[in-house]
Formats: sequence, C-alpha cells, structure tokens
Amino acid sequence: MLIASMMLFPAVAFAAEEAGHDGGPLQINLGLQIWVILTFVVMMALLAKLAFKPIAEALDRRSQTIKKSIEDAEKSRAEAKKMMEDYQKQLAEARTEANKIIEEARGLGENVRKEVVEKASAEASALVQRAQEEIERQKEKGVQELKDTVANLSVQIASRVIEKELNEATHRQLVENLIKDLSKIRKA
Repeated sequence: MLIASMMLFPAVAFAAEEAGHDGGPLQINLGLQIWVILTFVVMMALLAKLAFKPIAEALDRRSQTIKKSIEDAEKSRAEAKKMMEDYQKQLAEARTEANKIIEEARGLGENVRKEVVEKASAEASALVQRAQEEIERQKEKGVQELKDTVANLSVQIASRVIEKELNEATHRQLVENLIKDLSKIRKA
C-alpha cells in the first residue's frame, strides 16, 4: 500500500503542475493521461500480486469452512435422525417386550390362582372326607360301647333273673328284646 501511494504521488503532482498552465478544465493533457493509466496499471499489478491473491485465498478458505460446516451439520442432523429412529425403534421393542412380560405374568398369575384354588379345594375335600370317616369310626365305637354296655347289663339282668329262677323261654325273650332295642338305637 505504501509503495502504491509513493507511485501515485508523482502522478498527482505532475497532474497538478500541468493543470496550472494554459487551458481550461476541459483541455485534454496527454502526458497526464499516460501517467494515470501507467499508475493504474502498476496499482492493479501490485494489488493483484499482493492483495487479490490473499483475499481470494481467504474467501476460498472461508467458503470451504462454510461448506464443511454445512456438511458437518447435515451429517450431524442425519446421525441425530438415525439415532432418534433407533431410539424410537428400541422404545417400541421395549414396550412390546414389557407388554409381553405383563401378559405372561397375568397368565402365570391366573394359573397359580387356579392351582391354589384347586389345591385348597382338594385339601378341603380330603379334610371333609377324613372328618366323615372319623365321625363314622366314632359312631361305630359308640355303638360297640353301647353293645358292650347292653351285654353287661344283660349279664347282670340274667344273673338277677337267674337268681329269681326264670325259665329258659323268659330268658330268651329278654335277650331278643334287648337286641331289638339295640338295633333301634343303632339306626337312630
């Protein structure tokens, strides 16, 4: 820039000197025009060599940086979209799996409930059966004890009757009456 200013200064000074001599503002000065053109060409050459190339390179670098940033943003966006789709797919699979597990648990719970109910019912039936068998045994035991008591009473009665000297027919009738009474008690 400094070099360009130094080259331009003589051209401007020369133009000012020439403008002071005869003629008006519309007069064409060929020397001035040559110096202006020459100065312009030199300035353009210097700018092309020193300024245009670095400016163009800076603009190219900036353009490449912007393109790379856009590409990176597109890649990031595509990756984010893919990750979101993967996440949604995994979420859907997890929900499906959770529903499957819940259904299996419900089925298992229902099976366990049925099994417990059946087991409890079977145990209750067995308990009722044992209770009925125990009642039947106690009843038979009671009847047997009654028979034994009646037999003892019969022997006592018989001994008393014998003491009174009863005949065989009376004795037999007494035993038959006792047996009938025992049968009635057993049926009741």
